[in-house]
Amino acid sequence: MKRQIIGVSLGVLLLAGCTQTTDDSNDAAVVATATVDAPVAAAPAAESAVPDDVEEGVDPSVWDNEGEPEGETPGEEITCEQAPLATYFFTLVGGNSVDNCGRADPKVAAAFDELMKEAAQGDTDDPTVASQRQRLLSGPSAPGVPLQVEGETWWYYTACQAHQCDTNRLVMLYEPKQSKLVGRLLSRCKIWWQGAPSAAQRELLNAQSPIDAAMLSDGEPCE
Repeated sequence: MKRQIIGVSLGVLLLAGCTQTTDDSNDAAVVATATVDAPVAAAPAAESAVPDDVEEGVDPSVWDNEGEPEGETPGEEITCEQAPLATYFFTLVGGNSVDNCGRADPKVAAAFDELMKEAAQGDTDDPTVASQRQRLLSGPSAPGVPLQVEGETWWYYTACQAHQCDTNRLVMLYEPKQSKLVGRLLSRCKIWWQGAPSAAQRELLNAQSPIDAAMLSDGEPCE
């Protein structure tokens, strides 16, 4: 009888041990499964390959100057390398050059000489004063700018007397096909039109270089 009880007890213990082992195996399987199935943290979204400063909708093949389409760069100007007439007026008529082109143009110089014949009316009789031509080429200038007037391209230039640009100033339009130069001279408190400019040309010159009425005299030319 005792042997039977002991046998049954051993059977129960063995059965319990098997059950525990099975449970442990199941627990291990659960842990392993949890390890495999654990969600992987999502990788951060890749940054856009398009820089923030590039304009939306612009073809990448023409990106230039932070997104501005090529050929439309703000502030782009014609240089004297691209067009010889885009240099300074005193360079074109044989004066000093302040750019890297330095090309004088005999046709512009000849047209300017003709214009200066008319400018004598705005000159002074004082022999101690330099000629109008010399005085107008003594001051600052600016590169030529092509402008459209009456269906033609005319180059706009300025010239003035050093330290007296507000009282002795010449603004001009030059047409290279005809080698023709027209202008408006402000001298001795008067306006003198040079080269018989048309009404449209006068309007353009006035628009490009407005005159302060306070600089003008109602009577005789000032000295």
